[in-house]
This record gives sequence, structure tokens and C-alpha cells, in this order.
Amino acid sequence: MSLASFQTEKDILAGKWIPSQWFVENYKIVLQRAKMRAWFTNSLISSVGATVGILVICIPAAYAVSRMEFPGRRILYLLSLTGFMIPTPAIVIPLYLVVRKFGLVNNLLGIIIPALPSSMAVFILSQFMKAIPLDYEEAARLDGASELDIMLKVILPMSLPAVVTVAVLHFTWIWNDFFWPLIVMTSDKMYTLPVGLVALAGSDVNIRYGPIMAANVIASLPVIVVYVFMQRYLTRGVVLSLR
Repeated sequence: MSLASFQTEKDILAGKWIPSQWFVENYKIVLQRAKMRAWFTNSLISSVGATVGILVICIPAAYAVSRMEFPGRRILYLLSLTGFMIPTPAIVIPLYLVVRKFGLVNNLLGIIIPALPSSMAVFILSQFMKAIPLDYEEAARLDGASELDIMLKVILPMSLPAVVTVAVLHFTWIWNDFFWPLIVMTSDKMYTLPVGLVALAGSDVNIRYGPIMAANVIASLPVIVVYVFMQRYLTRGVVLSLR
């Protein structure tokens, strides 16, 4: 894909791997003709906003079901995991009706808010927090720390690999999501990159593969950067969470 983005149409259709000449016009065409800046911004806002919201909601939830004792804790944990069993297409109609009722159609909040309750985030974080010895928590209580202080200053810093894992996985998932943004966004200016790229590919009668490859390279860069810089934490978080 990266090599094809620097090739002419003739080289691409000939099946060449290495460009006979490096053709940067594909990127100029995409940036000039398509609404790439708007689509990129929409994807970035929705992905970052939803990821931050997921962490804010799911870290306390995971701490509660993994470290605190209260009636119904196990039932609450099992209920939170039922989200694994419900595929998105099964709830897309009622979800759309709710989003429309709140006036969030063609609004980035229509992407961000439905993504916030994440069963996977609660599962990964709670499994990691369960493995942290109780000695740290008891020592903090002896020093007079409150439950909030224990969560934020003791458990959360030790759970950094799991937090990064959740952040990377959800950022990637929301960045690459096509189905829900296609339904909830009605204006091409509000498209996210996956939806915009499909619209771009179908905008010409004669498909030009060079600009499409260039657009895909631009769309892939944020995810690649996130994985490159967070790979160490991601691997450790996944391994320790599944113990």
C-alpha cells in the first residue's frame, strides 16, 4: 500500500512492487480534492474522546469489582461482561433511535457516547488489578489513604500496562470503525476516515488507485504510531491481564 501510494496508475496496474518513478502527486490529489483534513480531524476527536471517556468510566468500575467487597459485586461483574455476548448489529436500531432522540445524529458525540460502556475494558483492567497484592492496599490504608486515594495513587500507577492496553485497543477499534459512523453521520463533512475513504473510492467513475492508496497510508499512520510507541506496555498488559 505504501509503495503503491508513490506509483503511477501504469505501475500499479502492471503489478510492480518498486515504483519506476516516485510519484508524490497522489498525496497532493488526495489533500486537494478530498475532505481529508475534516475526516482526519473527526476520526481523531472521536477516537481520543471516546478512549479518554472509556478510561474515566471503566477504571473505577474495574477497581470496584476487583478490589472492593460489597453485596452483588459478583453479579454486577457478570452483568458487565454480558456486553461480550451482544453484537453491535443486534442493537444498532434501538441505539440509533436513542441517539436520534437526543439529537446526536451527524454529531461526533453520537460516536463517542455509545462507545463509553466497554465490557472489554472492565474485563482487562479488573483482571490486572486482581493480580496486585493486597499488601500495597493495606499499607496505604494504615497511612490513612481513602478508597479514592488507593485507586488513583496505588492501584492505577501499578496498572499502567493494562490502562495502555485498553487505550490502544479502543483507540484502534474506534479509529477503524466503519459500520456505526456510516449510520450516524449524514453529512460528508462529518464522516470519519473509514467512511470517507469509501466515499472517496466511489467518487470517480474510473477508480484511481494511487490516490486511494495515499489516503489509506494517511489513515493508517496514527494507529501505527500508537502501536510503535506503546508496544512494550501493550504486550505486558495483555499477558498479565490473561493470567
